[in-house]
Amino acid sequence: MASAITQCSTSELTCSICTDYLMDPVTICCGHRFCNPCLCLLWEDTLTPNCCPVCREISQQMYFKRIIFAEKQAIPTRESVPCQLSSSAMLICGRHQEIKNLICETDRSLLCFLCSQSPRHATHKHYMTKEADEYYRKKLLIQMKSIWKKKQKNQRNLNRETNIIRTWKVFIHLRSMMISAEYPKVCQYLREEEQKHLEGLAREGRIVFQQLKISQTRMAKMSVLLRGMFEKLKEMSCKADVNLPQDLGDIMKRNEFLRLAMPQPVNPQLSAWTITGMSERLNFFRVYITLDHKICSNHKLLFEDLRHLQCSLDDTDMSCTPTSTQYTSSWGAQILTSGKHYWEVDLKDSCNWVIGLCREAWTKRNDMRLDSEGIFLLLCLKVDDHFSLLSTSPLLPHYIPRPQGWLGVFLDYECGIVSFVNVAQSSLICSFLSRIFYFPLRPFICHGSK
Repeated sequence: MASAITQCSTSELTCSICTDYLMDPVTICCGHRFCNPCLCLLWEDTLTPNCCPVCREISQQMYFKRIIFAEKQAIPTRESVPCQLSSSAMLICGRHQEIKNLICETDRSLLCFLCSQSPRHATHKHYMTKEADEYYRKKLLIQMKSIWKKKQKNQRNLNRETNIIRTWKVFIHLRSMMISAEYPKVCQYLREEEQKHLEGLAREGRIVFQQLKISQTRMAKMSVLLRGMFEKLKEMSCKADVNLPQDLGDIMKRNEFLRLAMPQPVNPQLSAWTITGMSERLNFFRVYITLDHKICSNHKLLFEDLRHLQCSLDDTDMSCTPTSTQYTSSWGAQILTSGKHYWEVDLKDSCNWVIGLCREAWTKRNDMRLDSEGIFLLLCLKVDDHFSLLSTSPLLPHYIPRPQGWLGVFLDYECGIVSFVNVAQSSLICSFLSRIFYFPLRPFICHGSK
Protein backbone atom coordinates (compact mmCIF):
# COMPACT_ATOMS: atom_id res chain seq x y z
CA MET A 1 0.00 0.00 0.00
CA ALA A 2 2.90 2.33 0.83
CA SER A 3 4.44 1.73 -2.58
CA ALA A 4 1.09 2.46 -4.23
CA ILE A 5 0.80 5.72 -2.40
CA THR A 6 4.34 6.78 -3.29
CA GLN A 7 3.48 6.27 -6.96
CA CYS A 8 0.56 8.68 -6.80
CA SER A 9 1.14 11.68 -8.95
CA THR A 10 1.16 15.15 -7.47
CA SER A 11 -2.06 15.94 -9.34
CA GLU A 12 -3.88 13.26 -7.38
CA LEU A 13 -2.87 14.98 -4.14
CA THR A 14 -3.96 18.40 -5.32
CA CYS A 15 -7.42 19.95 -4.79
CA SER A 16 -8.82 21.05 -8.15
CA ILE A 17 -10.76 23.84 -6.45
CA CYS A 18 -7.96 25.66 -4.60
CA THR A 19 -5.12 24.06 -6.69
CA ASP A 20 -3.22 23.42 -3.46
CA TYR A 21 -2.32 20.24 -1.65
CA LEU A 22 -5.30 18.47 -0.11
CA MET A 23 -6.27 19.54 3.40
CA ASP A 24 -8.75 17.37 5.27
CA PRO A 25 -9.54 15.45 2.05
CA VAL A 26 -13.02 14.06 1.34
CA THR A 27 -14.26 11.76 -1.40
CA ILE A 28 -17.59 12.28 -3.18
CA CYS A 29 -19.73 9.73 -5.09
CA CYS A 30 -17.76 9.89 -8.33
CA GLY A 31 -14.46 9.17 -6.55
CA HIS A 32 -12.85 12.59 -6.89
CA ARG A 33 -11.17 14.10 -3.88
CA PHE A 34 -11.24 17.68 -2.64
CA CYS A 35 -10.46 19.72 0.42
CA ASN A 36 -13.41 19.47 2.74
CA PRO A 37 -13.59 23.27 3.36
CA CYS A 38 -13.27 24.06 -0.36
CA LEU A 39 -16.05 21.68 -1.36
CA CYS A 40 -18.37 22.91 1.41
CA LEU A 41 -17.96 26.54 0.38
CA LEU A 42 -18.35 25.72 -3.32
CA TRP A 43 -21.54 23.73 -2.85
CA GLU A 44 -23.01 26.32 -0.51
CA ASP A 45 -22.65 29.05 -3.15
CA THR A 46 -24.14 26.85 -5.88
CA LEU A 47 -27.86 27.21 -6.57
CA THR A 48 -27.99 24.08 -8.76
CA PRO A 49 -27.87 20.49 -7.37
CA ASN A 50 -24.51 19.51 -5.90
CA CYS A 51 -22.21 18.13 -8.57
CA CYS A 52 -18.53 17.26 -8.94
CA PRO A 53 -16.42 20.28 -9.98
CA VAL A 54 -14.36 17.94 -12.24
CA CYS A 55 -16.77 15.56 -13.98
CA ARG A 56 -20.05 17.44 -13.19
CA GLU A 57 -21.68 14.26 -11.90
CA ILE A 58 -24.46 15.00 -9.42
CA SER A 59 -23.59 13.98 -5.88
CA GLN A 60 -26.31 14.02 -3.24
CA GLN A 61 -23.93 13.61 -0.32
CA MET A 62 -20.24 13.73 0.46
CA TYR A 63 -18.35 11.01 2.26
CA PHE A 64 -16.31 12.60 5.01
CA LYS A 65 -13.69 9.90 4.92
CA ARG A 66 -10.21 11.26 5.32
CA ILE A 67 -7.41 9.98 3.12
CA ILE A 68 -4.57 8.86 5.36
CA PHE A 69 -0.99 8.92 4.07
CA ALA A 70 2.00 7.38 5.72
CA GLU A 71 3.94 10.00 7.62
CA LYS A 72 7.30 8.71 6.52
CA GLN A 73 6.56 9.01 2.80
CA ALA A 74 8.31 11.84 1.06
CA ILE A 75 5.15 12.94 -0.68
CA PRO A 76 4.64 16.68 -0.68
CA THR A 77 1.40 17.51 1.12
CA ARG A 78 0.21 20.72 2.76
CA GLU A 79 1.37 19.25 6.07
CA SER A 80 4.87 18.68 4.77
CA VAL A 81 5.31 22.07 3.20
CA PRO A 82 7.08 23.56 6.23
CA CYS A 83 9.76 20.83 5.89
CA GLN A 84 10.69 22.07 2.43
CA LEU A 85 11.69 25.45 3.67
CA SER A 86 15.36 26.23 3.21
CA SER A 87 17.56 26.50 6.25
CA SER A 88 17.93 30.21 5.61
CA ALA A 89 14.24 30.60 6.31
CA MET A 90 14.56 28.82 9.63
CA LEU A 91 14.50 31.06 12.69
CA ILE A 92 17.85 31.15 14.50
CA CYS A 93 18.10 31.83 18.22
CA GLY A 94 19.99 35.11 18.57
CA ARG A 95 21.36 34.07 21.95
CA HIS A 96 22.54 30.51 21.30
CA GLN A 97 22.76 30.56 17.49
CA GLU A 98 20.67 27.38 17.42
CA ILE A 99 17.66 26.58 15.25
CA LYS A 100 14.35 27.27 16.97
CA ASN A 101 12.74 23.89 16.39
CA LEU A 102 10.69 23.69 19.63
CA ILE A 103 7.42 25.32 20.67
CA CYS A 104 6.51 26.05 24.29
CA GLU A 105 2.94 24.87 25.05
CA THR A 106 2.49 27.52 27.74
CA ASP A 107 3.27 30.73 25.88
CA ARG A 108 3.55 29.17 22.35
CA SER A 109 6.90 30.81 21.68
CA LEU A 110 9.56 29.35 19.36
CA LEU A 111 12.62 28.08 21.26
CA CYS A 112 15.94 26.42 20.60
CA PHE A 113 16.92 23.42 22.70
CA LEU A 114 19.07 25.47 25.12
CA CYS A 115 16.31 28.05 25.65
CA SER A 116 13.84 25.24 26.46
CA GLN A 117 16.15 24.18 29.32
CA SER A 118 16.34 27.66 30.81
CA PRO A 119 14.68 28.25 34.23
CA ARG A 120 11.87 30.14 32.54
CA HIS A 121 10.81 27.23 30.30
CA ALA A 122 12.30 24.16 32.00
CA THR A 123 9.01 23.25 33.70
CA HIS A 124 6.91 23.76 30.55
CA LYS A 125 5.94 21.16 28.02
CA HIS A 126 7.56 21.47 24.57
CA TYR A 127 6.82 20.12 21.10
CA MET A 128 8.89 19.83 17.95
CA THR A 129 7.73 22.44 15.44
CA LYS A 130 6.67 19.74 12.98
CA GLU A 131 4.65 17.92 15.65
CA ALA A 132 3.21 21.19 16.88
CA ASP A 133 2.20 22.19 13.37
CA GLU A 134 0.40 18.87 12.94
CA TYR A 135 -1.21 19.12 16.38
CA TYR A 136 -2.51 22.67 15.86
CA ARG A 137 -3.54 21.89 12.29
CA LYS A 138 -5.70 19.03 13.57
CA LYS A 139 -7.23 21.30 16.20
CA LEU A 140 -7.83 23.87 13.48
CA LEU A 141 -9.61 21.29 11.32
CA ILE A 142 -11.76 20.21 14.28
CA GLN A 143 -12.71 23.84 14.88
CA MET A 144 -13.48 24.26 11.19
CA LYS A 145 -15.81 21.25 11.21
CA SER A 146 -17.51 22.51 14.36
CA ILE A 147 -17.99 25.97 12.87
CA TRP A 148 -19.24 24.46 9.62
CA LYS A 149 -21.84 22.39 11.47
CA LYS A 150 -22.96 25.52 13.26
CA LYS A 151 -23.09 27.35 9.94
CA GLN A 152 -25.21 24.60 8.40
CA LYS A 153 -27.58 24.71 11.39
CA ASN A 154 -27.73 28.48 11.11
CA GLN A 155 -28.44 28.15 7.38
CA ARG A 156 -31.34 25.78 8.08
CA ASN A 157 -32.71 28.27 10.58
CA LEU A 158 -32.18 31.07 8.07
CA ASN A 159 -34.07 29.14 5.40
CA ARG A 160 -36.90 28.50 7.84
CA GLU A 161 -37.05 32.18 8.82
CA THR A 162 -36.95 33.19 5.16
CA ASN A 163 -39.88 30.91 4.38
CA ILE A 164 -41.83 32.31 7.35
CA ILE A 165 -41.08 35.90 6.28
CA ARG A 166 -42.22 35.14 2.74
CA THR A 167 -45.61 33.83 3.95
CA TRP A 168 -46.01 35.89 7.13
CA LYS A 169 -48.10 38.73 5.68
CA VAL A 170 -50.35 36.23 3.94
CA PHE A 171 -50.76 34.32 7.20
CA ILE A 172 -51.58 37.50 9.15
CA HIS A 173 -54.12 38.51 6.52
CA LEU A 174 -55.70 35.06 6.57
CA ARG A 175 -55.69 35.01 10.37
CA SER A 176 -57.36 38.42 10.43
CA MET A 177 -60.07 37.14 8.12
CA MET A 178 -60.63 34.12 10.37
CA ILE A 179 -60.91 36.26 13.50
CA SER A 180 -63.12 38.80 11.76
CA ALA A 181 -65.41 35.98 10.74
CA GLU A 182 -65.79 34.84 14.37
CA TYR A 183 -66.86 38.13 15.96
CA PRO A 184 -70.03 38.50 13.88
CA LYS A 185 -70.94 34.99 15.04
CA VAL A 186 -70.57 36.12 18.65
CA CYS A 187 -72.57 39.26 17.95
CA GLN A 188 -75.20 37.23 16.14
CA TYR A 189 -75.32 34.76 19.03
CA LEU A 190 -75.67 37.61 21.53
CA ARG A 191 -78.40 39.22 19.42
CA GLU A 192 -80.24 35.91 19.30
CA GLU A 193 -79.74 35.45 23.05
CA GLU A 194 -80.97 39.01 23.66
CA GLN A 195 -84.05 38.31 21.52
CA LYS A 196 -84.76 35.08 23.41
CA HIS A 197 -84.21 36.87 26.73
CA LEU A 198 -86.61 39.67 25.83
CA GLU A 199 -89.16 37.25 24.39
CA GLY A 200 -88.90 35.09 27.52
CA LEU A 201 -89.28 38.18 29.71
CA ALA A 202 -92.33 39.30 27.75
CA ARG A 203 -93.83 35.81 27.92
CA GLU A 204 -93.22 35.51 31.66
CA GLY A 205 -94.52 39.05 32.10
CA ARG A 206 -97.76 38.16 30.32
CA ILE A 207 -98.20 34.96 32.37
CA VAL A 208 -97.58 36.73 35.69
CA PHE A 209 -99.76 39.63 34.59
CA GLN A 210 -102.64 37.23 33.80
CA GLN A 211 -102.15 35.58 37.18
CA LEU A 212 -102.29 38.99 38.85
CA LYS A 213 -105.42 39.96 36.89
CA ILE A 214 -107.16 36.70 37.79
CA SER A 215 -106.14 37.12 41.40
CA GLN A 216 -107.34 40.71 41.33
CA THR A 217 -110.74 39.63 39.96
CA ARG A 218 -111.09 36.94 42.58
CA MET A 219 -110.14 39.31 45.35
CA ALA A 220 -112.58 41.94 44.03
CA LYS A 221 -115.41 39.37 44.04
CA MET A 222 -114.36 38.18 47.45
CA SER A 223 -114.36 41.78 48.64
CA VAL A 224 -117.99 42.13 47.48
CA LEU A 225 -118.98 38.91 49.21
CA LEU A 226 -117.22 39.88 52.40
CA ARG A 227 -118.86 43.33 52.34
CA GLY A 228 -122.22 41.70 51.79
CA MET A 229 -121.65 39.34 54.68
CA PHE A 230 -120.53 42.24 56.85
CA GLU A 231 -123.66 44.20 55.97
CA LYS A 232 -125.79 41.09 56.62
CA LEU A 233 -124.26 40.72 60.05
CA LYS A 234 -124.85 44.42 60.73
CA GLU A 235 -128.48 44.04 59.65
CA MET A 236 -128.91 40.98 61.83
CA SER A 237 -127.54 42.79 64.81
CA CYS A 238 -130.44 45.27 64.57
CA LYS A 239 -133.23 42.65 64.36
CA ALA A 240 -135.22 41.02 67.12
CA ASP A 241 -133.71 37.96 68.72
CA VAL A 242 -136.43 35.51 67.50
CA ASN A 243 -134.50 33.96 64.55
CA LEU A 244 -130.98 34.96 65.65
CA PRO A 245 -129.65 31.47 66.46
CA GLN A 246 -130.80 30.04 63.13
CA ASP A 247 -129.58 32.98 61.06
CA LEU A 248 -126.27 32.99 62.91
CA GLY A 249 -125.74 29.33 62.09
CA ASP A 250 -126.24 30.03 58.38
CA ILE A 251 -123.84 32.96 58.54
CA MET A 252 -121.16 30.86 60.23
CA LYS A 253 -121.40 28.22 57.49
CA ARG A 254 -121.04 30.90 54.80
CA ASN A 255 -118.12 32.44 56.69
CA GLU A 256 -116.31 29.09 56.80
CA PHE A 257 -116.88 28.66 53.06
CA LEU A 258 -115.52 32.11 52.34
CA ARG A 259 -112.51 31.44 54.55
CA LEU A 260 -111.67 28.32 52.56
CA ALA A 261 -112.22 30.14 49.26
CA MET A 262 -110.14 33.16 50.30
CA PRO A 263 -107.77 33.90 47.36
CA GLN A 264 -104.06 34.06 48.18
CA PRO A 265 -101.96 36.91 46.82
CA VAL A 266 -99.66 36.17 43.87
CA ASN A 267 -95.95 36.27 44.60
CA PRO A 268 -94.64 37.41 41.20
CA GLN A 269 -91.08 36.37 40.41
CA LEU A 270 -89.28 36.34 37.07
CA SER A 271 -86.51 33.97 36.03
CA ALA A 272 -82.85 34.96 36.41
CA TRP A 273 -81.53 34.86 32.84
CA THR A 274 -77.81 34.27 32.38
CA ILE A 275 -76.17 36.87 30.13
CA THR A 276 -73.32 35.30 28.15
CA GLY A 277 -69.94 36.96 28.71
CA MET A 278 -71.15 39.41 31.35
CA SER A 279 -68.94 38.07 34.15
CA GLU A 280 -65.88 37.99 31.88
CA ARG A 281 -66.54 41.54 30.68
CA LEU A 282 -67.02 42.93 34.19
CA ASN A 283 -63.90 41.20 35.48
CA PHE A 284 -61.83 43.42 33.16
CA PHE A 285 -62.63 46.24 35.62
CA ARG A 286 -62.13 44.18 38.79
CA VAL A 287 -61.00 46.09 41.88
CA TYR A 288 -60.75 45.04 45.50
CA ILE A 289 -62.62 47.17 47.99
CA THR A 290 -61.41 47.43 51.59
CA LEU A 291 -63.43 48.83 54.48
CA ASP A 292 -62.52 52.03 56.31
CA HIS A 293 -63.13 51.27 59.98
CA LYS A 294 -62.17 54.81 60.96
CA ILE A 295 -65.49 56.18 59.67
CA CYS A 296 -67.88 56.09 62.64
CA SER A 297 -71.17 57.32 61.15
CA ASN A 298 -74.35 56.01 62.78
CA HIS A 299 -77.26 56.12 60.33
CA LYS A 300 -80.12 55.65 62.80
CA LEU A 301 -82.70 57.20 60.48
CA LEU A 302 -81.73 54.84 57.67
CA PHE A 303 -81.97 51.84 59.99
CA GLU A 304 -85.39 53.05 61.19
CA ASP A 305 -86.57 53.38 57.59
CA LEU A 306 -85.45 49.81 56.93
CA ARG A 307 -87.39 48.51 59.93
CA HIS A 308 -90.56 50.36 58.89
CA LEU A 309 -90.15 49.13 55.33
CA GLN A 310 -89.73 45.60 56.59
CA CYS A 311 -92.96 45.98 58.57
CA SER A 312 -94.86 47.43 55.61
CA LEU A 313 -93.93 44.42 53.50
CA ASP A 314 -95.73 42.15 55.99
CA ASP A 315 -99.27 41.75 54.62
CA THR A 316 -100.41 39.55 57.50
CA ASP A 317 -100.89 42.37 59.96
CA MET A 318 -101.38 45.97 58.90
CA SER A 319 -101.06 47.16 62.48
CA CYS A 320 -97.63 45.61 63.06
CA THR A 321 -94.91 47.52 64.82
CA PRO A 322 -91.43 48.04 63.30
CA THR A 323 -89.15 45.02 63.54
CA SER A 324 -86.32 44.82 66.00
CA THR A 325 -83.73 43.97 63.35
CA GLN A 326 -80.34 45.44 64.25
CA TYR A 327 -78.29 46.96 61.44
CA THR A 328 -74.58 47.82 61.20
CA SER A 329 -73.03 49.83 58.35
CA SER A 330 -69.55 50.10 56.84
CA TRP A 331 -67.94 52.36 54.26
CA GLY A 332 -65.36 51.46 51.62
CA ALA A 333 -61.91 53.00 51.93
CA GLN A 334 -61.78 53.84 48.21
CA ILE A 335 -63.25 57.10 46.87
CA LEU A 336 -64.36 56.73 43.22
CA THR A 337 -64.37 59.80 40.99
CA SER A 338 -63.92 58.37 37.47
CA GLY A 339 -63.57 55.24 35.37
CA LYS A 340 -65.13 51.78 35.48
CA HIS A 341 -64.95 49.65 38.63
CA TYR A 342 -66.32 46.23 39.51
CA TRP A 343 -66.17 44.43 42.85
CA GLU A 344 -67.94 41.57 44.58
CA VAL A 345 -69.37 41.29 48.08
CA ASP A 346 -69.80 38.01 49.96
CA LEU A 347 -73.35 37.98 51.35
CA LYS A 348 -72.65 34.83 53.37
CA ASP A 349 -75.86 33.86 55.20
CA SER A 350 -77.17 37.39 55.61
CA CYS A 351 -80.92 37.77 55.02
CA ASN A 352 -81.21 41.56 55.46
CA TRP A 353 -78.62 43.74 53.75
CA VAL A 354 -78.07 46.98 51.89
CA ILE A 355 -75.22 47.31 49.37
CA GLY A 356 -74.28 49.95 46.83
CA LEU A 357 -72.74 53.40 46.43
CA CYS A 358 -73.40 56.67 48.21
CA ARG A 359 -72.26 60.20 47.85
CA GLU A 360 -69.03 60.58 49.83
CA ALA A 361 -70.49 63.49 51.82
CA TRP A 362 -72.83 61.07 53.64
CA THR A 363 -69.84 59.68 55.56
CA LYS A 364 -69.80 62.91 57.57
CA ARG A 365 -73.56 63.01 58.24
CA ASN A 366 -75.99 60.90 60.25
CA ASP A 367 -79.28 61.91 58.61
CA MET A 368 -79.18 59.64 55.54
CA ARG A 369 -82.53 58.01 54.73
CA LEU A 370 -83.87 55.71 52.02
CA ASP A 371 -85.22 58.68 50.03
CA SER A 372 -82.05 60.78 50.34
CA GLU A 373 -80.32 62.05 47.21
CA GLY A 374 -77.01 60.62 46.05
CA ILE A 375 -77.58 57.05 47.25
CA PHE A 376 -77.68 54.10 44.83
CA LEU A 377 -78.48 51.05 46.90
CA LEU A 378 -79.90 47.55 46.53
CA LEU A 379 -81.88 46.25 49.52
CA CYS A 380 -82.81 42.74 50.55
CA LEU A 381 -85.36 42.38 53.37
CA LYS A 382 -86.82 39.21 54.83
CA VAL A 383 -90.40 38.95 56.06
CA ASP A 384 -91.33 35.49 57.35
CA ASP A 385 -89.99 33.18 54.60
CA HIS A 386 -90.29 35.74 51.85
CA PHE A 387 -87.41 37.90 50.57
CA SER A 388 -87.94 41.25 48.88
CA LEU A 389 -85.43 43.05 46.67
CA LEU A 390 -85.74 46.82 46.31
CA SER A 391 -83.62 49.64 44.92
CA THR A 392 -83.51 53.26 46.01
CA SER A 393 -83.82 56.56 44.12
CA PRO A 394 -86.80 56.01 44.01
CA LEU A 395 -87.76 52.95 46.07
CA LEU A 396 -88.61 50.26 43.53
CA PRO A 397 -89.28 46.51 44.06
CA HIS A 398 -87.60 43.92 41.82
CA TYR A 399 -89.42 40.63 41.30
CA ILE A 400 -86.47 38.35 40.70
CA PRO A 401 -84.69 35.73 42.86
CA ARG A 402 -82.40 37.18 45.53
CA PRO A 403 -78.67 36.54 45.01
CA GLN A 404 -77.01 34.02 47.29
CA GLY A 405 -73.28 33.86 47.88
CA TRP A 406 -71.68 36.75 45.99
CA LEU A 407 -73.17 40.02 44.77
CA GLY A 408 -71.36 42.02 42.07
CA VAL A 409 -71.40 45.83 41.91
CA PHE A 410 -70.36 47.70 38.75
CA LEU A 411 -69.82 51.46 38.40
CA ASP A 412 -69.33 53.34 35.13
CA TYR A 413 -68.76 56.84 36.45
CA GLU A 414 -68.69 58.69 33.12
CA CYS A 415 -71.82 56.96 31.75
CA GLY A 416 -73.68 57.32 35.05
CA ILE A 417 -74.39 53.59 35.50
CA VAL A 418 -74.52 51.49 38.66
CA SER A 419 -75.39 47.80 38.15
CA PHE A 420 -75.92 44.90 40.53
CA VAL A 421 -75.12 41.37 39.36
CA ASN A 422 -75.99 37.90 40.63
CA VAL A 423 -72.50 36.38 40.38
CA ALA A 424 -73.61 32.75 40.70
CA GLN A 425 -76.18 33.13 37.91
CA SER A 426 -74.18 35.67 35.85
CA SER A 427 -77.45 37.59 35.59
CA LEU A 428 -78.49 41.21 36.02
CA ILE A 429 -80.45 42.19 39.13
CA CYS A 430 -80.98 45.86 38.40
CA SER A 431 -79.22 48.99 37.11
CA PHE A 432 -79.31 52.71 37.74
CA LEU A 433 -79.10 54.19 34.24
CA SER A 434 -78.28 57.63 32.85
CA ARG A 435 -77.39 59.19 36.17
CA ILE A 436 -75.09 62.20 36.38
CA PHE A 437 -72.26 61.83 38.89
CA TYR A 438 -70.66 65.15 39.72
CA PHE A 439 -69.57 64.10 43.21
CA PRO A 440 -67.23 61.44 44.69
CA LEU A 441 -68.79 58.06 45.47
CA ARG A 442 -68.00 55.56 48.20
CA PRO A 443 -69.01 51.88 48.48
CA PHE A 444 -71.57 51.31 51.24
CA ILE A 445 -72.44 48.04 53.01
CA CYS A 446 -75.08 47.47 55.66
CA HIS A 447 -75.96 44.12 57.29
CA GLY A 448 -78.94 43.29 59.48
CA SER A 449 -79.35 40.56 62.05
CA LYS A 450 -81.06 37.35 60.96
